[in-house]
This record gives sequence, C-alpha cells and structure tokens, in this order.
Amino acid sequence: MTILPVREMVLYKHGVGFFVRAGAVSGVDVTLTFRHDEINDVLKSLTAFDNAGGQVLGIHYQTPMDINARLANSSIRLSDTASARDLLRDLRGRKVTLTFEITPGTLETITGRMIGIDEPQKEQMLTSDPFGISLVTMAADDGSVRVYKLGGLRGFTIHDAQSQSDLQYFLDTSMAQDSRRSVMLRLSPGEHDLNVYYVAPSPTWRVSYRVVAETDENAETGKALLQGWGLFDNRLEEDLENIHVTLVAGQPISFIYDLYTSRIPQRSTVKDESRVAPGPVEYDAAYSELADMPDFLMSADLADEEDRTVGQQMAKRSMPAAANLFGGGHSEGIVASRSLRAEIAAQQSAQTTAATGKEAGEFFQYEVTAPVSVKRGESALVPIVGADVSYSRELLYNGSKFAKHPVAALRFKNSTGLTLERGPVTVVENGDYEGEAIVPFTKDGSEVYLPYAVELGVRISESPTAISTEISALNVKGAYLIVDEYQISGIKYSIENTSAKPLTILIEANKPVGPTPSELFETRPPDVETATEWRWRVNIAARSRTEFIRQMRRRTQRREEVRRLDYRRLQNFMDNRYLDTTTYERLSELLDKLAFQQSAQAEIHKLETERGNMYGQQEQARANLQALNPSGQEADLRKRMLRQLETAQDRLEAIEQRINELTQQIADAEARVLQIITELE
Repeated sequence: MTILPVREMVLYKHGVGFFVRAGAVSGVDVTLTFRHDEINDVLKSLTAFDNAGGQVLGIHYQTPMDINARLANSSIRLSDTASARDLLRDLRGRKVTLTFEITPGTLETITGRMIGIDEPQKEQMLTSDPFGISLVTMAADDGSVRVYKLGGLRGFTIHDAQSQSDLQYFLDTSMAQDSRRSVMLRLSPGEHDLNVYYVAPSPTWRVSYRVVAETDENAETGKALLQGWGLFDNRLEEDLENIHVTLVAGQPISFIYDLYTSRIPQRSTVKDESRVAPGPVEYDAAYSELADMPDFLMSADLADEEDRTVGQQMAKRSMPAAANLFGGGHSEGIVASRSLRAEIAAQQSAQTTAATGKEAGEFFQYEVTAPVSVKRGESALVPIVGADVSYSRELLYNGSKFAKHPVAALRFKNSTGLTLERGPVTVVENGDYEGEAIVPFTKDGSEVYLPYAVELGVRISESPTAISTEISALNVKGAYLIVDEYQISGIKYSIENTSAKPLTILIEANKPVGPTPSELFETRPPDVETATEWRWRVNIAARSRTEFIRQMRRRTQRREEVRRLDYRRLQNFMDNRYLDTTTYERLSELLDKLAFQQSAQAEIHKLETERGNMYGQQEQARANLQALNPSGQEADLRKRMLRQLETAQDRLEAIEQRINELTQQIADAEARVLQIITELE
C-alpha cells in the first residue's frame, strides 16, 4: 500500500476525476507518482493540507528537459550496451579502487587514478575472447602504472565525490525518462496527517439499468424494480481499498493547460555598444512578440480563474465531513422468478440505501453509501439506483425510427428521488427477458419512456396526402402583391391489427423545426407532447383496420407584380374579402389601363404590319410606272396606277396619325398606372 492511499474518488462524465488521498506521514517529504498524461492536471489542481499542525513547505517535481540537455554538463554519459566500459572511460583522472581476478579464484585490488581503456584493433576483435584483449590502465598510489585485462574486472569503488554525484544524477535522469512522473511534497519536520486533493484524467463512468417487472391482471400496467449500476475503472497504479466513490453527472468546464513544459519567452536583443534609445523597430518587435504569446500568457486569467474554482471546491471538502456522508448498504442481482412480488419488495428494501443523490449546483451526483474496494487494473459496478415504480405498457409507432411496426414500451414516472443518467436498460417482465432500451437523462419527477421490443402483430403504412395551397392574407405594396399562403400537406397512417385483442397505438411524429415551422391543421390536438415529438392515441379493434390522418400547414410569403394580375383572380380576391373596395376599384382601373395598353399595342402592331405591306406595294408600283409609256395604250394603265399610289399614300398618312394617337394614349395609360401604383403604396 502507498504511503498516501486514495480515500475518496469523485468521477465525472467528461473524463476527469477528483481524488482525495489521506494518511499519516513521518519525515520531511512524501512522493506521489503520476502518469505522464496526468501531470498537467495534477500541477493545475494539487492541494495539500496538514491536519496535524505541520506545514507543507512546497511541491517539487523534476523540470522536463531532453535527456541530452540534462546531461550536457555531466561528466558521466553511459550507453545502453557498454555501460561498464563507458563508466571507466568517464572516470579518467578520478581516484578509484578496482578489483580484478588475476587467476581463477585469485583477486587483486588496486587503488589509484584511472588512466583509461585500450580497445582491441579490428583484427583482434575476431578472436574468441573480445574482452580479453581490452586493457585497463591505472596509475597506482605508489607511483606505478599498472595494466589489467578488462575481462578480469570484478568490481570497483569510486572515491571522487563529484563523480559519485554525476553517476547518481545520470541514473536519476534515466529513470525520469519512463512514463511516470514523481511529485514530492516538502514538509516541516515531525508527524503529519496529510490530505491531498487533485484532479486527473479518468475514464468516464457509465451506468446500466435493470427493470424487473410483474404485470397486473390487465397486462398493460404493473410494478417494477428499477436498478441502476454505476461502472467505473481503476486505472491507478494501486489497489483501491474501502474508498468512498461519488459519480457526478454534468459537464463542468475542463481543459488541459500545459504547465509541465518549461518555456522561455522571446526577448529583444540589445547590443552592449548601443548608447541610443530604442528605436521604432524594437517597439515593433515587442508588438510582434505579444502577438505570439497568447498561447501561454494571454490566457493566464482563464487558468487562474479555473484554479480558483478548483480551490473553492477543495476548500469546501474535508475528510471528516465527507466521512459523515456515507453509510453502509448492499444490493442483490436481477430477480428471475415467476412469482416476483415478494422478491421485488425485498430487493427494494435492499436497494434503498445503495446510493444517495443530490443536486450540486449545475451537477447531480450519486454518492455510493458502501465503501468500495477495486483491484489495480480492474473495473467495478456499484449500485446507485434502486426503487419500486409503477408502469404502463404502450405501443408506439414512429416511421422515421422504426418502419412498418410499432414498438412496445414501458412508461413510468421517475419516482426514485434521483436524476437518472443516460444508459442502457435490460427489461425482465414476469421472469422473462423482454428486450433492451436506453434510459434517457431524466430528472426526478419526469416520465421515462423505454421502447424495448417490436410488436409484429400490428402493421402500419404511411402515404402522403395531396398538397394544396390556401391564401391567408393579401396586401398591396406599390407595384407588388404580398401574398401570404398556407401550404397544406399530410400523412395518412393505415393501421392493421392482426392480433386477437384490441389495442391502442400511439402515433408519434417529430415536431417541425426551422424559422417558419409547420403547424397542425384540421387534426385533433396530440394526446402526448414531448420536447421534440407529438403523439396521438389511436384505438383499433382486434383483427381490423383503421386510418389516422395528420395534416400540417406551413405559412409562406411571395411577391407578385400587380401588372401580372388578371380580372378573374382580382374578382376572386374580392369575393374572398382579401381586398377592400377602394383597393379593388384602383386595381380594376389599373387592369383596365393595362388591358387598353395591350389592345393598343396589338392595334399598333397590326397597323405597322399593314404599313409595311403598303410600302412594299408602293415600291412595286413605282417600278411598274417606270416601265410604262406616258402616252399611247399604256397611258390609261399608268393613270390608274398613279391613283392607287395616291390612295395608298393617304392610307399611310392615316396609319401614321393613328399610331401616334395610340402611342400617346399608351403613354397616358402608363402614367395613370404609375399613379395608381403610387397611390397603393
């Protein structure tokens, strides 16, 4: 067992745990070991108190550095495959005592200063004893220089204090390269009663439920035992023995803040020979540096605020007070018996003390009343909910979740006095396994709905009804009609009951969402309404069919130019009282003007066509006149053609005059149209 064992563990759903260690300690320090991935959270939250009146003088940990950087100033550097050779090499000039085996069973000890090692040449390395030709050279205290075979070395002692310290530092540094990190609490001399609190990453706790039910005579209602079990993992490097466990539902703000890694902020470099005031360039550099520092400086306020919050939570907690919150209790397994009533009652009495729950600000927590013991690397289930509930059985259909058939569901009120965390549930009814479901996050006093099986005796099909449009309002804004309409659509549910008993089906539909959601139309109000769904009860006799129609309408708005209006639609608007008399009369006049413009344009087009044809005829007549003689037999024909040209010219002048008149009338009509549009603003 560790010096400071875990006494309390509070686990959260978002992957962190709040741990309390406590125990009696003698001496001036105590060491706690953590995983590498835990160290940032520990440095952010670790708090220690001495209930015996002593002092916690400081919290120390090894500064993280690359191993090469740590050993840069060390005189000893050892490799992984030749540590003895490397150590003798690095001890050159230091005083040591070496022990060699000269002959089998004969040892010789020499004290002096280390000169070095002579390694074999490449051709010598092919011999059967590569160590036998490696030589160690020593300068003995009597002034002699002695040479020994490295293969005979059996041990040595380092007399140089600095070398001993460097060797110890190398070994400590190498040990720090593993996945664990040590944190040392420095204490005042004497006896201590320590409480240590910290936050560390922890697997999220889970919950699973069991519903052990027995139906009443009508088979649609009954009593059930609801059991809830919290599951958590022990990923600590120690066994947990008789600890208090609290499971918290909620999402407190939490994040990883890198406190473990050392950082040296950039600074401006100023040359020694400079004797002038800093120029603008140096100020620009400072602004640039500020822009680079938010990651580890500008969010310091946020980290400080979090530390204050954690500190406040810690200050509110103390081991003596926490111990008073917990009591004894035990729980039993799932009951599997045809006669369940007495056993459910017995189970209920055993479960009532399994856990206590309470609101804690924005969270809800389950405090397991019985101390828990879990071996290292194991997981455990602890009882957190146990209550007797009254339920009813319903058939629920939602085609978007499960097509063609309704699902059987249990509905009951959460009367446990606890908030139910989301988790899977296994349903046992009358001693038989019935199915599984998911318990949603449910506050105390709210209803729980558990769909656990498919009812194959009922078939349901869906078909859309015809889509129609209905005007709800009409406004005229200048040149536009603003039309508010309802788009009406629906779903017809065709239900067939092939079972031998009458049933009640709950038809469920998702509530519409969006900026302009649809609303129910010519459909009775839902019998049940949740945050996201509507439900209607539909009764159906045994071996029969029935239908249920759900209609929705959605309000839309569109703009239409008044120039595109016609008399039939205008009259329809008036008949349905979408327009008042004044607006109707103005729009009627506007349509008259537009109709006149259309007829005038048609007449102009007809006159222009006639004029074009007459121009062609005149050109042909002029060509013919040039071919006729003004005297003789052709004279009469020439005169007749001249009279035709005069008549055509008169007609052209009349056409031109009429076109001018119509153009002016069209312009006058357009001016009146614009005036009417202005009046409609």
